[in-house]
Amino acid sequence: MAGHMRCGVCLILTCAIGCAQNPAPQDPVQAIVRLFDTYRIVMFGEIHECRQEYDLLGKLIRAPGFAQRVNDIVVEFGNARYQPLVDRYIAGEDVSIEQVEGAWRDTVGALGPVSPVYGEFYGAVRAVNRTLPPNERLRVLLGDPPIDWSRVRTREDVGLFLPFRDEFYASVVRYEVLAKGHRALLIMGGGHFERSAGRPRDIENELLMAFVKPYVIMAESNDSVATPSLIETKGTTLEQTADAYLYLGPRDRLTVVRNLRSTLEGTAYGKELQRRLTILFDKAPDFLPSPDAGAEQPAFPRNPTPPPPLPVLPKPRP
Repeated sequence: MAGHMRCGVCLILTCAIGCAQNPAPQDPVQAIVRLFDTYRIVMFGEIHECRQEYDLLGKLIRAPGFAQRVNDIVVEFGNARYQPLVDRYIAGEDVSIEQVEGAWRDTVGALGPVSPVYGEFYGAVRAVNRTLPPNERLRVLLGDPPIDWSRVRTREDVGLFLPFRDEFYASVVRYEVLAKGHRALLIMGGGHFERSAGRPRDIENELLMAFVKPYVIMAESNDSVATPSLIETKGTTLEQTADAYLYLGPRDRLTVVRNLRSTLEGTAYGKELQRRLTILFDKAPDFLPSPDAGAEQPAFPRNPTPPPPLPVLPKPRP
């Protein structure tokens, strides 16, 4: 179903661009940097695990002017329990990857192995901060609820966190960004940010209630546009879904980064994932890739394997 929906979106994108008065493709890095001259919050709806997307985000955080305009990057792929440790790591202190990797591996939003692109992004911000004066260093804010997986034994334990992910993310933005007068780049899966017929989703609505109008960008593929390009939607049929689309490349050229079987099978991380999935699903799905699977795979395979259904959380007691 998701694949058919994406095909439909691509057709709409092509039509929308063709019908626009002046689509004017822009260099996405420079365009996003300039947005912060006008907007306090830029919301970036990502394609999970996408290599081309995270290569571009790496260029963005290194771009001249970005750190001078932006204080914080709020990420979906970060367990808030680890915020103090991540603050030290991002600041360049002596924190090992083994100490900090739980930040992106232990989220409640990820039900399987977490793509290496997320750990790479933390490392990229750390590297940028080492080149900046203290007053310009970026802070990575962790937007996923602070679940402690070592205490999780039942689905009910997960149910305390899973349904409230958007609510928690919005609270981080409210108290750690807006209340401090900061500017921030928000990164989360596109489904959390994309407007529906002009109606904002929960997180954007929270910002609007605080009298802060964000700028919403959705990542996508499109075969008819030179890439990478940022194209604003004003005057197109996509004006009701986002303020701009970031075209990363032709659909068949986009890739996602996955773990190799050797990094999971028989490891402590692999065993812990198996334990979590056994708790969540009546029959735990096989999360191990095939032995011959490479780290980079097509983002939109021709015959994708459907993901397992989400676990049924307990109903509230009367």
